Amino acid sequence: LIQSIEGKVGEPRAKHIHATDRGLWGYPTVLNNVETWANIPLIINDGAKGYASIGTENSKGTKIFSLVGKINNTGLVEVPMGMTIKEILFDIGGGIPNDKKFKAIQTGGPSGGCIPNSLIDLPIDFDELKKAGSMMGSGGMIVMDEDTCMVDVARYFVEFNLDESCGKCSSCREGNARMLEILEDICAGKGDKNSIPLLEELSEYIKETSLCGLGTTAPNPVLTTLKYFKDE
Repeated sequence: LIQSIEGKVGEPRAKHIHATDRGLWGYPTVLNNVETWANIPLIINDGAKGYASIGTENSKGTKIFSLVGKINNTGLVEVPMGMTIKEILFDIGGGIPNDKKFKAIQTGGPSGGCIPNSLIDLPIDFDELKKAGSMMGSGGMIVMDEDTCMVDVARYFVEFNLDESCGKCSSCREGNARMLEILEDICAGKGDKNSIPLLEELSEYIKETSLCGLGTTAPNPVLTTLKYFKDE
C-alpha cells in the first residue's frame, strides 16, 4: 500500500522494515485496517479492561465476519472472539439451506484454509484458527454444504491468488501457476499418483520462500483441503 501511494510498483521489500520505523515518504507511519481503527474509540471510552472482558485469553474483543455461501442468513456479523463455528452457523446464520449437511467453512479471505465439519465446535480466535490451518485474515467466512467439491474450491482460490500475485517472487508466481495446472488436471479427471505429493511440496516451498503475506498464505486452501479432504 505504501509503495503504491508513493507511485512505485506495489511489491514487497526483500528486507522487512516496519512502517512505524520507516513508512510513507520515509516517515514513521501507523498503518492498520479499518476495523482496528474502529475499535480504538471503544477502548478509549470504555477502557482496556472493558474491551478485554470480551473474547478469549489471547484474542480480545469482537470480530466482524462476512458470512456468505451455503447459509440461510448472509451478511456482516459481529461476534465475540471465542464463539464457535457451530454457533455462528446455526444461531446467527440460520443453518444450511434445504437441510443440507454442513461440509466446511473457509475463513480469512482467499488465502485462508478450509475447516471441516469435524471441527464445527472450534472456537473462533487467532490461535485456534491457526492451529486448524486457517487464519482470521480479512474476516471472510464462506460456508460449503455436502454438494461442494473441495478440489474445485482449492482450484478457485489458487487461481484467485495467482491473479493477485505481484509476480516478484518466482516461488509465488510460478508455484501457484503450477499448482493451478495440477488442480485443473485433477478436476478434469487427469490427475495421477504424483499430483498430491507435488501439491504438498509446492505448497511448502511457496510458504517458506515468499516475501509477503499473500505468498506465505496462498497455499492454505490447498494444504487444508489435502489435510481434511484428501479422499476427494
